[in-house]
Amino acid sequence: MSDRSPLLWGLYEQACIGNGSGAVSLWTHPADERLSALGLRYWLDLGRRAEEAGLDLFFFGDVLGLYDTYRGSADTALEWGVELPAHDPLLHIPALAAVTDHIAFGATVSTTYEHPFAHARRFSTLDHLTAGRIAWNIVTSYLPGAAANFGLDVIAHDTRYDRGDEFLDVVYRLWEGSWEQDAFIGSKAERRFADPAKVHQIDYRGSLFQVAGPHLSVPSPQRTPVLIQAGWSPRGREFAATHAELIFVGESDPVKIREGLADIRRRAEELGRDPSQIRAVVGLNQIVAPTRIAVQQKIDDFQSYYSSEAQLAAYAGWSGIDFSAYRDDEPLAKQQTNATQIAGTKPDTPPLLAGDVRRQFSKVTAFADDRFIGTPTEVADNVERFVDESGVDGFLIHQFISPGSLDEFTELLVPELRERGLFGGFPASGTLRSRLRDDRADLLPADHPAAAVRRG
Repeated sequence: MSDRSPLLWGLYEQACIGNGSGAVSLWTHPADERLSALGLRYWLDLGRRAEEAGLDLFFFGDVLGLYDTYRGSADTALEWGVELPAHDPLLHIPALAAVTDHIAFGATVSTTYEHPFAHARRFSTLDHLTAGRIAWNIVTSYLPGAAANFGLDVIAHDTRYDRGDEFLDVVYRLWEGSWEQDAFIGSKAERRFADPAKVHQIDYRGSLFQVAGPHLSVPSPQRTPVLIQAGWSPRGREFAATHAELIFVGESDPVKIREGLADIRRRAEELGRDPSQIRAVVGLNQIVAPTRIAVQQKIDDFQSYYSSEAQLAAYAGWSGIDFSAYRDDEPLAKQQTNATQIAGTKPDTPPLLAGDVRRQFSKVTAFADDRFIGTPTEVADNVERFVDESGVDGFLIHQFISPGSLDEFTELLVPELRERGLFGGFPASGTLRSRLRDDRADLLPADHPAAAVRRG
């Protein structure tokens, strides 16, 4: 066992019934409780379970439109509830924070369809209400339906990141540059709320946004929430190198992950940032049972409630490719879409056929990594090997059925992970940023672009 830092373990969720992180159609399984996700009781129970399991982060993904690429309509997505209903995860977090003490929360919010002034106010509020346990997963949004919902056309992939850069410039000035750290007094004896001389308008005038300020919140425990980013394209890596503290890696090949993270950290160092403070987590779709026979029985059980059509509809939305338009023997050419960018096969390898994709998605384990399917000993061994090969700093658990997959992780896999020093040890108190950083600081460091606009 190497002298690695304690791993961060989180739960990936979406505020919906048809959660796309495992197998989107398994809400139909008799043991799955996601139909009750419309109400608060389900989320309070899941939050308590995640904290009792010793997890460090409760992460919410989110979408703002229907998955309507597959077969040219949203019918399949509606029939199977693909990432639906898409409720607002920010409204879940205060309730979860009220029944937990340690676990932190990450929420996905798009820079394309939000306004930075309102966004900054919401996240300052959440940072106060959670005592600094909040992170923002920065996305730029890719669904055409989402753009249409806001009366817009889809913005080109790289241009969305340009907008994101300006959005962040605005919120940094609100979070860091509007109120000086000691501007809030709150003194009954002095009968004084704040020092007006230490509260500043930002008077931002950019190409996209004009914001006067000042920010409407007093400085929160972290001021700026922990910044998570998942872009893996060249432009996404540039964006991450500039802003991100935690990378949510979408890649599954550990060698490619190590290379990609090295590229992001190299870019960050060139920008004057400390690359060692940029952490990374990757998704983990595990199926664990005491024996190999029990593992296969569980897979077969899941398969009987699985819809490949639902999963193809989800994947078509992510990639922007309508697989129904291809014959089985037709090769899928590399495509540069305005959706999440999906690379094709390399020139020196056989082309990927549409039939290959359909066969892959005929299995409930289409998105699961074989390394994380097996007995507790087998999976724990492979988790350790994956960490050493990839260099990631943690994992986000994706559930096949809820809360059964989380319970399976807690009861069967955690003891094996603890034995190897792979679970536990991540700080459980303080702000989320202080837990992530070596210096245990609550605020962004001086080498981050947000610090350049900080006053006082």
